[in-house]
Amino acid sequence: MPSTPSLKDLYLQRSKHANYQLVHPLVAKLLGDTSDLPAGKLEVARQTYFDRALPLLGARVLDIGANTGYFSFGALDSGAQHVTCYEGNQEHAAFVAHCAEQAGLADRLRMNACYFDFLAPISETFDVTYCLNVLHHLGDDFGDQSLSVDAAREQMIKSLRHMAGLTRVLVLQLGFNWKGDVRCPLFDGGEKAALIDFVAQGVGDSWVIEEVTVPNPVSRVYEPISEDNLPRNNQVGEFMNRPLFKMRSRVLV
Repeated sequence: MPSTPSLKDLYLQRSKHANYQLVHPLVAKLLGDTSDLPAGKLEVARQTYFDRALPLLGARVLDIGANTGYFSFGALDSGAQHVTCYEGNQEHAAFVAHCAEQAGLADRLRMNACYFDFLAPISETFDVTYCLNVLHHLGDDFGDQSLSVDAAREQMIKSLRHMAGLTRVLVLQLGFNWKGDVRCPLFDGGEKAALIDFVAQGVGDSWVIEEVTVPNPVSRVYEPISEDNLPRNNQVGEFMNRPLFKMRSRVLV
């Protein structure tokens, strides 16, 4: 009879988005030695910003594309009442669910081991939603794989507009390349200004964009967009150029 994989085995399963996030301190102790795990992608810096900018205390939070749960557990650690997760990678979903159970948090976290349907009828609303580096994979990891890049862009905007009826606050991060493929840029020149304009023009009647931030390449602190940090910085890599949007719904007040 095959043995049940350990939490660390689940975390280390090889897949397209494996070993992407840090392990949150709430659950790291469950894995034993974590010194050999990946360094992550600015999770600590983003969580620090979320703790400052978002109404997490007592909140009902939705985490779309939860991966291995850093921001789900971060929300709980910051006082969220409950977190609902969607994660289509079965090993990642199992990792988060088992961590929550072993950490005594199963009553505050619900894992849906499937991809989120951005256009489904809304049956539940949330105070805060994370949609971090998910939508540029539309037509690849999830959604209609026959979409063209232009149709994918249109559906991304349609999805964001629909979400204004789902959550009061949305934190959005979007990659520059469709499906993560540098041969398929979503925005001319891969510029932050083009990405910001795409979101602002597409959702202005559904969302108020309260703040757009990017990480300072030296301090790694997320800072408001400005003339100084708006130009693309090719020295720091694509991820550190991705703006982070804090948006408030015009539908749910």
